[in-house]
Amino acid sequence: GKRGKGTGRAGMASSKTAVPAIEVTHIGENTLRFLLSNTDASVANSLRRAMISEVPTIAIDLVEIEENTSVLADEFLAHRLGLIPLVSNRAIAHDGWAKESLPRDSEQNPPKTEFDWHHSAEKEEDCEIKFELDVRNTLDTPIDVTTQDLKLSLTHPGDQPQADWGVKPVEYDPDHPVVIAKLRKNQSLKFTAIAKKGLGRMHAKWSPASGIVFTYDPVIKLNFEKLERLSGDQRRSWVESCPPGVLRFNEVSENVEIVEELNIGIVYSGECEKVAGELFGPTFKDLVSVKYHCGPDGQPDRFHFEVETNGALDPVTLVKAALFELHTKLENVRKGLHKGDQGFF
Repeated sequence: GKRGKGTGRAGMASSKTAVPAIEVTHIGENTLRFLLSNTDASVANSLRRAMISEVPTIAIDLVEIEENTSVLADEFLAHRLGLIPLVSNRAIAHDGWAKESLPRDSEQNPPKTEFDWHHSAEKEEDCEIKFELDVRNTLDTPIDVTTQDLKLSLTHPGDQPQADWGVKPVEYDPDHPVVIAKLRKNQSLKFTAIAKKGLGRMHAKWSPASGIVFTYDPVIKLNFEKLERLSGDQRRSWVESCPPGVLRFNEVSENVEIVEELNIGIVYSGECEKVAGELFGPTFKDLVSVKYHCGPDGQPDRFHFEVETNGALDPVTLVKAALFELHTKLENVRKGLHKGDQGFF
């Protein structure tokens, strides 16, 4: 009796101290899919929110327009410029985890210092990237002013040289750059744009994320008792009426099986249950049941993430940076609780 009780306590302790794990299932140029396990929904949501609004990037924040005879108002043009994603590896923290993600100069050396916040920098070249654009249409047909016309300025005020460290507009397709404005004959556009470091919670233009979602890992169970009451043709018609990505019909055994690669977006739609009720009656809605994968405490503990960036940071760097920001915040709280003789811990 005592041994059994002791074993149970050890099992509980091990479940509480489980180490979160990440299993990457897909990596693309701007997309990433991974499975986060051995944790709870609060941690998963904290990671999601950190990726959206807590990872610093660089975006145009100040536009000095010298000439604008296009149909776009100055304010409208400045807003469009701010929303153009800029390659922002220089904005992330210069810690060991980010070494491989840092930009390089012509000699493959990383920047000596981090790209600083505007409110705390001593020199403009440490916290600003200056761009210039000067386009006039001399043709009879309209032309596009694009991000390819946005040139890096060679100097800061006071003739201080400027190092770009790879900060430039994100180029999704060289043949189709982002259009800033259109100019008719004799129309012109000339301005200076200054990019600064910021966070998504300050303004959406600083968010590196296009879309980040997570869903609970599903556990699918078939009701074999009720499936036995159906003929092979009935089972086939049910599977064929369901959206793909959940079930399949085995032509040899005439059994219904669960597919190996689930379409997570379809699993929780309830379509398979709905179709079963329509085909065979309300009592057959439980031919298949979908529940969350839960840990020993009965709470969901596995989460499928889909990360898509706007190109300012690659998705792997974004996840690493978000984890770093979360860790930094928690460490600051821990240090605050230890501070002084009246520390809580």
